[in-house]
Amino acid sequence: MVLILPIFSRAQTFYYDKPAFLHGKLLKIKSLHPNQEVFGGNQIAVALDRVIKVDGAEGLVKTKLIQLIDMNESRYFIMFKNEGIPVAIACEELFRGHTAHHTTKVLCVVKAVQFK
Repeated sequence: MVLILPIFSRAQTFYYDKPAFLHGKLLKIKSLHPNQEVFGGNQIAVALDRVIKVDGAEGLVKTKLIQLIDMNESRYFIMFKNEGIPVAIACEELFRGHTAHHTTKVLCVVKAVQFK
């Protein structure tokens, strides 16, 4: 039984610029933007059920927290109001954080959300 345990604890690997399906709970996170007066406040993220690896040309990242980007403003606010709710998130793509608006190392462009 001890020999089988490491198989179940291995992190699933996803890739930048590819679709992904994530499971976790919605979580409000504090923006890290240096101009808090204009761009500060909270953002919505998914706290994953388990650590994942995201790999690609931008390098490998292990994470359990992914900021959500959603072009559908009404869906974004619904997620924002439902902090703590378990969700399944379909991402159009995952990408690496690279601006001051990106609070987590990896971000998800939301395609669909299913509340559990």
